[in-house]
Amino acid sequence: MSSVFSLRPSYYEALKRLTLELAGIHLGDDHAFLVETRLSALARTEGYQSLTHLVDDLFSEGNTRLAVKVVSSLLERDTHFNPDPQSLVAVEDYLLPALYNHPDNKRIRILSFASSSGQEAYSLAIQVDKFKQRYPNAHIEIIGADYPSPAMDRAKEGRYTHFEVQRGLPIRDLITYFERIGEDWKVKDNLRSLVTFRECNLLSSLDKLGQFDLVLFRNSLSSYSSPARIRVTRSLSNVVKPEGFLMFGFDESLPQVNYGFEILLEYPHIMRKKAVIIEEPEEEDYRPTIMPEEFVPEKTLRRQ
Repeated sequence: MSSVFSLRPSYYEALKRLTLELAGIHLGDDHAFLVETRLSALARTEGYQSLTHLVDDLFSEGNTRLAVKVVSSLLERDTHFNPDPQSLVAVEDYLLPALYNHPDNKRIRILSFASSSGQEAYSLAIQVDKFKQRYPNAHIEIIGADYPSPAMDRAKEGRYTHFEVQRGLPIRDLITYFERIGEDWKVKDNLRSLVTFRECNLLSSLDKLGQFDLVLFRNSLSSYSSPARIRVTRSLSNVVKPEGFLMFGFDESLPQVNYGFEILLEYPHIMRKKAVIIEEPEEEDYRPTIMPEEFVPEKTLRRQ
């Protein structure tokens, strides 16, 4: 089957290495089909005659702008609405009431980290809208953060195919919060107003995003290399307010150092940040070869 692919094996390895250095994520061994399909679409969008021309330009010319687009395309995740119903129940029944009743919280800020095409952020927004119907004085905002990519563009537009809205979205929520546009469905303005999407390098400092009462980073941690995993969780811990919450996937947990968090016994995948933080011993830091200010060093792009 490999004979149908157009790129040399060395290019696959170079792209795999570039993705690890930029994002700290392993593509895995079975990545040729993903590379071909996603980058072929990017090549057409960027005006290249073929995928080979795009990859040649990437590695021979040291095109930093293109490197970011290539890696972002390779990292786009397939997400759907209400991807983890147990977690959303915990948000509605426990986390939002706890945050709303906290005496210091005048505005609740929620971060959907690695938000991809936005389904998780909008699923959260539906829960928030229902909560605000019971507590109309609640002020809640949601930020979806991820690499710049076509998925992020779709999230900002809030437009999904009929197949996508059928994956996890109850029919009542579809009718209430979406409107039909041709063959697609688009998030209504009142729901979109609850969510803002921000582009960022997930391995860079997240300080510019501000502080959050609740951060969700679910079902993505295992994709990162061990040092990148430490850096990501440390960055996330820094943006969670004292007595705020950090939520992973239902079967995930905070790796190694607890970063000042304690596990909720009733929800083992949810951590609450302690009001008083005891300094943890420093872990080996991880800095990707490419940072937002630096992107791709020429020597990295040229090796094949």
